[in-house]
Amino acid sequence: MPPDRTPENSPLPLLINAQQDLDGLCEVISSEDVIALDTEFVRTRTYKPQLGLIQIAAGGNAVCIDPLAELDYTQLWALLFDPQRQTIMHSATQDLEVMWFHCGAFTRNLIDTQVCAALLGYQPQIGYAGLVADLAGVTISKEQTRTDWTRRPLSAEQIDYAAKDVVYLGGMHGLLHDRLQECGRYEWAVEDSIALCRTGLYEPDIQGAWRRIKSVQFLPGAEQARARALAEWREQRAVKLDKPRKWVMDDKAILSIAAANPTDEQALGQLNDVPDGLARRQGGRLLKVLQAANDDYNDNPHKYVQQIADRDADKALSKKLGAIIRRAAESLELPAEIVGSKREITALMRGEEESRLLTGWRGELVGAELQEVLQNAR
Repeated sequence: MPPDRTPENSPLPLLINAQQDLDGLCEVISSEDVIALDTEFVRTRTYKPQLGLIQIAAGGNAVCIDPLAELDYTQLWALLFDPQRQTIMHSATQDLEVMWFHCGAFTRNLIDTQVCAALLGYQPQIGYAGLVADLAGVTISKEQTRTDWTRRPLSAEQIDYAAKDVVYLGGMHGLLHDRLQECGRYEWAVEDSIALCRTGLYEPDIQGAWRRIKSVQFLPGAEQARARALAEWREQRAVKLDKPRKWVMDDKAILSIAAANPTDEQALGQLNDVPDGLARRQGGRLLKVLQAANDDYNDNPHKYVQQIADRDADKALSKKLGAIIRRAAESLELPAEIVGSKREITALMRGEEESRLLTGWRGELVGAELQEVLQNAR
């Protein structure tokens, strides 16, 4: 599998940080129906991922674009997000999130090579370097994985490393496409790739922030109401300050406050898992959040149903649903989680969200059996 033209042979500079070169790249992209795309970003001290570099392979050019340069990127974004142009990416979820936070949009016509590989029986989370090694027999260095991509200047080694993340995407997609077509699964890969292009996956979910804390649904109703409200407050504040959630308040503090239900700042400050600074600076606000949560629970207790962990009936139902998925996966010689993960099985049982297990190719494969088991369990 030959690479798309190597960065060294591209007529454009390897790092694009001048308007005339960006305009030249846009002209190249405009004539292409398919491009390869990747991003580099940093997310250690912020809520939002910070875009540090954009890598593109198009028309025989493999280049890196500096998004921190003071250029006009309007045409570039329009070209990248044009639904008529297919975009090849690998493990695209984080890159799509970066684009969403950076400019409020992302590509909609996606094919993800990690998704393609998984439907051929590769390890579900196989990395770009691992897939390149298997398909092309090329070893890609991992020396720059800890780079802070928002610092300038970037070294020649860092830029070359980043560019190589798109050099093989086109060739890999070609091979994966042919193999998937042979076994009738390429449309499955397209379906699963396009499913990643939903804004709901990337927008801050304020009301559903409590779902990030795994034990909340197992708490008693009143305690659960307080934990949900505290998680919502934390998410709002993290977004506003653009700080990591745990810098605002960690999960232990949320669960501790929800359990104790303190009614004054002194009681709040005495909780072991609540940092002194948090209690001192935000104590008044947190007490108001707790009071509002308690009032809501008293008015609407039906909203906060305590789930019982490891109930025999739940375990039996999960086992039956899992068996259906495993049998289907074995018939395709795929890992069971490609057809349906444990999280998806649990969500299906709880009716928490629209399940992809009942739609698309999965619905055709196992949907009817799963629904029959669910109906018999009710």
